[in-house]
Amino acid sequence: MDHMTAGEIGRLTGSIVRQVTDFAPWLRNRGFRAGVPETLTALAALAELNLSSIDEVCNAFRSIYARTPAEWGIFPTLFEQYFGIREARLEEKRRLQPDDLMGGTGAGEKAERPPLEITQGVLAGYHPNDGERFALRADGQILKDVVKLTQLAVRTMDAPRGRKWQSRGREKIDLRQTIRSALRHSGEPFELKMRQRSPDKPRIVLVMDISGSMKPYAPFITSLAWSFTRVRARTQIFLFSTRLLRVTSLIARKGVTGIPYSDLPGLRGGTQIGGALAQLLRRYSSLLQRHTCVIIISDGFDAGHPEQMHTSMRDLAARVGRVVWINPLLGEPGYEPTSVGMSIALPYIDAFVDVHDVTTWKKAVHSGVLRAAP
Repeated sequence: MDHMTAGEIGRLTGSIVRQVTDFAPWLRNRGFRAGVPETLTALAALAELNLSSIDEVCNAFRSIYARTPAEWGIFPTLFEQYFGIREARLEEKRRLQPDDLMGGTGAGEKAERPPLEITQGVLAGYHPNDGERFALRADGQILKDVVKLTQLAVRTMDAPRGRKWQSRGREKIDLRQTIRSALRHSGEPFELKMRQRSPDKPRIVLVMDISGSMKPYAPFITSLAWSFTRVRARTQIFLFSTRLLRVTSLIARKGVTGIPYSDLPGLRGGTQIGGALAQLLRRYSSLLQRHTCVIIISDGFDAGHPEQMHTSMRDLAARVGRVVWINPLLGEPGYEPTSVGMSIALPYIDAFVDVHDVTTWKKAVHSGVLRAAP
């Protein structure tokens, strides 16, 4: 591909279109989420831009392709690398050699081009080994605190009666313990030892919304989901956007190191809460029992049909013991749960709480949101 220079950018219109078309695949290999919509927007912007101004073109493309602060910081460097512009001026923080991103160029160009200074050299969710952007990654700095709080929450939960017996209660005589105790008194059974069924592990179904509106809370939500795989509970974890995906083992194995988009097939943009819950009721009905606690983590913005949302929430509340809805927006000043999906779900929710960090999770646990009503 012929690279544009500052003098040629105004006259090589056909070459510009071809290069902009190939720019999105080139960015995807470096961790960006760029596709046909971004390409069409960039091509439309060319008609309004002053193509003789490199900075104007770079800033316009930056607003189109960069979605995160890290992408915003590194974009000028990538723009310079791809289009061959040498006028980039960036704040110094870490030195990045041009070949680190280009994969090698001609020897003469290497000697001529000065090293670039970039503000942020590591993309958010960018793995240096294979270039994959991670859809979910737990916040490692808070995992210890989150796990302790989750353990406390699970200990207070309602649990079904287990199959094993334990030495308490007045249900049945524990003959073995009675004889052992009698041996201390020359074989006279002065005290009858009783036993009863020990409680089973609590049953939890965690349903997480990973649509675009929940992206700011993804690190903490992933940490919370991972913590439920490290406590004494029968936990099943699901993700949903436009469809439902079971990810219990995936969260347990890769929640801390990061789960790339390639491991989450079929999850696209948009949110259909009612449809996802309908799939849960239809495909995983064996998990939904009277001792099950269903925890839904979502902001409640549903793009599906309101009737499906109503039917799904009604049937779910009728089958399980407790429905807890975690909405990270609930603590925002001025927020009211007035969206169609949220207003439909509220009558069927046993607890509606704001959890978006360790502090709010601690407050929710101590208030007993997962504990069944006596």
